[in-house]
Amino acid sequence: MSKSQQQPQAPFPNKYQVRQVASSDSKACVICYKPATTVMLAEGNGDFFYTCQQHLQDDQFANAIHPQEYTDMVSSQKELTSKKTQLEKEVELEKPYIWNKVAGYWKDDKKTKKLEDGESKAEEAGSKYEKLKKELRDVTKELDEKTQSILEFKFKQYKLNQDIYKNRLMAHQKKVYGQQRAAKIQQEGFFPSAPSHSLE
Repeated sequence: MSKSQQQPQAPFPNKYQVRQVASSDSKACVICYKPATTVMLAEGNGDFFYTCQQHLQDDQFANAIHPQEYTDMVSSQKELTSKKTQLEKEVELEKPYIWNKVAGYWKDDKKTKKLEDGESKAEEAGSKYEKLKKELRDVTKELDEKTQSILEFKFKQYKLNQDIYKNRLMAHQKKVYGQQRAAKIQQEGFFPSAPSHSLE
């Protein structure tokens, strides 16, 4: 027997869209019963319930489904972090030492040429150092902005914790059973009809 034959199809998948409603339309949170404006709507509109925004941060309740946009941002953040670490090492290596600046004080006629060459190299190194420092500042700024964007990212889809999802399936089953029972009660012949003859 295949897996699909063993397990019946769930009435709705464990994939919920986040919707916001106005404060005037708030209803009790399914967890803490406080007024909530966040609505979780199952794919295909098979289920919905209200929850507080902070419960979405709890992985015991639900986990965000990461869209490609978010995945790309995290990947970019890792690359920038690696680049920043590398630049910090290069900046440290190119850092001009104090003896480069005071080299000119020890000039004499014989060593002038050699010292001038040294100064030229020191200036070149200093220029490279400043360039690296600027690149490091730019990368650090970009990394900070990327990190902030990741922290503020608003997820639109969530997958419920398995226990919470099972509770939603049970609540749905109970609701369907109640509707079926109510419909059955309305049918003719469910209750015995009142006697039509007169009672003496």
